[in-house]
Amino acid sequence: MLPGHLFLVGGAMLSLSTASSLDWGKPWSLSLQHQETMSFLAELKTVQAHQCLRDRTNFRCPWKKGPLITQVKLQEATSCYSQVLRQVLHLFGTEARRAAWPERALDQFLTSLWSELGVLERAREQGQSCPLRFALAIRIYFLGFFRYLKGKAHSPCSWEMVRVQLQVDLSAFPLSA
Repeated sequence: MLPGHLFLVGGAMLSLSTASSLDWGKPWSLSLQHQETMSFLAELKTVQAHQCLRDRTNFRCPWKKGPLITQVKLQEATSCYSQVLRQVLHLFGTEARRAAWPERALDQFLTSLWSELGVLERAREQGQSCPLRFALAIRIYFLGFFRYLKGKAHSPCSWEMVRVQLQVDLSAFPLSA
């Protein structure tokens, strides 16, 4: 009887895994991958945020309350999320970030981002595109991160502020999944 229970438990665990999904287009697959990415982003914490309070800044997230997001439909916003993920990959793909975090934790985060982007690309509906105003707002938002990091000489506290800001803002992104 015990082996049968193990088989059921193992099957249930596999069915919850995004890697075992046969239909990558399922909304829950994106949701699970997003949760995994957010978990890896949280694990990158190496500096206590309270030590970096003097480095705080307002990056003005374009998808948090405002006239731009109210004009964008939920499905359009979801189609914009792939652009957000590409910008995060570009930001964390710079050489300057190597000194900020342990390589293994960073690799796990980047791999999860790539997986989430893959799930999103496979799930994206045909013909759905990101509105130009929102795409430009996303670009400007990430340019703010690059300028901020450069101005702070890529200090550990500046990277921590970027990490915290992204953790909050990515959690608030309006995904339809």
